[in-house]
Amino acid sequence: MKKKIVWIISYFAGGPSYCPRIPDYSLAKYLREHGYEALIFAGSALHNTDVNFIIDGSAYREQMVDGVPFVYVHTRSYTTRKGESLSFIDFYRNMMKCYNNFEKPNIIMAAMPQPLSCLAGYRIAKKYHIPYITSVVDLWPLSIVEYADFSDNNPAIKALYAFEKWLYIKSDELVFTWEGAYDYIIDKGWNKNISRRKFHYINIGVNLKEFYRNMEEYHLEDPDLQDDKFRVMYCGSVRKANDIGTIVSCAKRLNEEGYGNRIRFIIYGDGPDRKILEKCCVEENIPNVVFKGSIDKKYIPYVLSRSDLNVLNLKSAKTQKYGNSSNKLFEYLAAGNPVIANIDEGKYPIITKYGCGKIVKAGSSVEYAKGVEYFLNISNAKMAEYKENAKNAAKLFDTDEINSAWEKVLSSRLNGGGVLERAR
Repeated sequence: MKKKIVWIISYFAGGPSYCPRIPDYSLAKYLREHGYEALIFAGSALHNTDVNFIIDGSAYREQMVDGVPFVYVHTRSYTTRKGESLSFIDFYRNMMKCYNNFEKPNIIMAAMPQPLSCLAGYRIAKKYHIPYITSVVDLWPLSIVEYADFSDNNPAIKALYAFEKWLYIKSDELVFTWEGAYDYIIDKGWNKNISRRKFHYINIGVNLKEFYRNMEEYHLEDPDLQDDKFRVMYCGSVRKANDIGTIVSCAKRLNEEGYGNRIRFIIYGDGPDRKILEKCCVEENIPNVVFKGSIDKKYIPYVLSRSDLNVLNLKSAKTQKYGNSSNKLFEYLAAGNPVIANIDEGKYPIITKYGCGKIVKAGSSVEYAKGVEYFLNISNAKMAEYKENAKNAAKLFDTDEINSAWEKVLSSRLNGGGVLERAR
């Protein structure tokens, strides 16, 4: 039988114990169960941690992680943006040094938003005369422009756009987690150079088996999760891009309207805005907001199961017009909770398409308050309908469905290409 060796070059992959929201491990495991030899190359310094798998100066280290072989490519540890950028360079240099120590692959996939991972993947694929696929999980650098307040005219941003276009042209297949990503290509004026034929939409999704297993096995003892208050919950980063200030303002408004004893807002996660918002809650007497800080990912399913309404909140940005690939959205749906979101779903809805919740105006605490009141006061039958819709939607984005769609893209390219039916 002909070998099917797949290299997944994903700087941030790490492994399930460290980076459970990075889907590449799940894909590699699925592929190995379906006759492929999948190997993941990841950076040795794990993002947002002090863990580095290589401290002896070696260029790489091989390790089995829950049945999937990883190659940790040496990168420096970092705490700043500059350090992260230098770590990207480390990865590229050491990847290009070590790749020929491994059996030649039949196909390579590399993941954005680490551009040098993709450059390495393309160069290695070209050397071996094999297909190359770019997996785009972040519209980068557009997300930097939108969420980090960079200008499109910044020379570095212009250079990144030029690299992005070049990479898309050179890729044999492009897999985006945004359903409307080809609209982005059209908006950039790149569609003359980048064929729709090689565009595929496969979202991030959620591993339902693991989610429900963790829900049963890992509980948190917390009185705020046990009383009879209506719990509105957010799980994620507390930073500018997530505009948690609007949620706090919504809570204040509802408190002033007499709902303070009936509704509790629970915020799980950390970030630069947390202390500022906690201070705001004290100074402005907003007792119905509780900041819990970060918790281990394995507890997320249980805490979500104890909420009544989940919040998907983002600063208004151009990226949203192309679809939604938020990890937390699929976790919310898996928990069977309605979602209130301030994003513009536009042509590519998920929440409204599947009847899972409501969309409110971005940045408006008034609209948020009305939305929360709606869910607080609807009938039990209507709430049950929202919950059932959420669970059914989650099944469509289960990782088994996601990985099956990926396998079709890989198999088609290995067998000579051809137009595929686009996945979810």
